[in-house]
Amino acid sequence: MRIIEDLSNAIVLSDFDGTITTFDTNVRLFDKYGEEKYINKLRERYFKGEIDLKTLSTLEFRSIDMTEEAYVEYILTDIQLQEGFKIFYNNLKKHHIPFVIVSGGFINGIEPFMAKHGFKDIPIYGNRLIFDGGDIEVEFYDEKYLNHLIHREDYIDCKVEILNKYRKKYKKIIFLGDGFTDKYVAKEADILFAKDYLEEYCAEKDIDYIGWEDFYDINEYLFQHREEAQ
Repeated sequence: MRIIEDLSNAIVLSDFDGTITTFDTNVRLFDKYGEEKYINKLRERYFKGEIDLKTLSTLEFRSIDMTEEAYVEYILTDIQLQEGFKIFYNNLKKHHIPFVIVSGGFINGIEPFMAKHGFKDIPIYGNRLIFDGGDIEVEFYDEKYLNHLIHREDYIDCKVEILNKYRKKYKKIIFLGDGFTDKYVAKEADILFAKDYLEEYCAEKDIDYIGWEDFYDINEYLFQHREEAQ
């Protein structure tokens, strides 16, 4: 087991869906409320490379009729916090390590979910859903805040740009993730905790990572074994 000895001037950046939560809230949303054949067809087109992730997300949300109140109710009722998160987060605060959510999901759901569990002071970067009654459009973070960058040849994605922003201030960047939207930022982190799709991707691409199942695992790596070694 690798022991991380130096956490001075470190920051933790974390994905939300399937990382802080026990599963992807958007996948579950369309499995529950979407028209099955249409959603499966969109996903098939995405996996074949016929449409990109933004197009997939836009078309999926346009296909359902849901108010913002109903969406938030779904988040607060159906979604669960990953085990061990509270202990992990409290240890971060004890060691004065900042924690930031960097998500490909939607602030409309992330903010009330985190508030429900007592976490109201965490910076959150994410996309936003724009509701007009039951109609939904997606406002993507990079198109709103990074429009001056997204057409450059060296632009990768918004998670990488956010990591680069924090790298100017912090010596060590720890990233926690699980999914497709984490694969580019994974290459840039100093310490990477990966599970599920991201773990498979890192193993295939020979990217150094630490596997995990829940936040008890991450807490053990970052704090318990470090303290035992001192």
